[in-house]
Amino acid sequence: MLTANRVCAGDQTGQEGQDKQDSGSMTNQKACDTGDHSAVILSADLHQEMCNLAAMQWPEECCGLLVASKQTPNRIRRVVAARNVADDPLRTFEIDPQTLIDTYRLARQSGDEVVGCFHSHPNGSVLPSTTDRGRADVDGFLWLIIATDNSGVLDSRMYRAHHQKPTNGQDGDVIRYFRRCVLTDGNPS
Repeated sequence: MLTANRVCAGDQTGQEGQDKQDSGSMTNQKACDTGDHSAVILSADLHQEMCNLAAMQWPEECCGLLVASKQTPNRIRRVVAARNVADDPLRTFEIDPQTLIDTYRLARQSGDEVVGCFHSHPNGSVLPSTTDRGRADVDGFLWLIIATDNSGVLDSRMYRAHHQKPTNGQDGDVIRYFRRCVLTDGNPS
């Protein structure tokens, strides 16, 4: 089992705009939810691919999408790296709109779904930012954050966005927050 704070290692390679599919078969893929942690299966190869991209893109933020089968939405099958088209890629990310369109279309055609996104924080923080929380528009969407600095990748964590309506019975803004997920590669410990 991989820890929730997985540190990346390996060569500094990555291809923008290309995706990589997890070809490894895993057993016992049933997702579990235990309190504030939900299990997400992510192969070491796919995780490393995203870490390599984050290290290569530093000091800018890298970004991309996480794709899973509709039958097993907590098992990431494929990652799609995207160009960061933000006005200030040193401080934020915006996934290239054409990559969004193409990825959603392909996922729909193949019985998959886009279940999350990934991006890096070049300031070395692995925690979701205020901007991340403000952009967490989809309840249940996964967010993988990869902390980087000039030495490379420091850490990574997976979160699930949650929306909560005010409990006072009043209409109001939805409260957005993240719950940390447990990352596993699907192999028994």
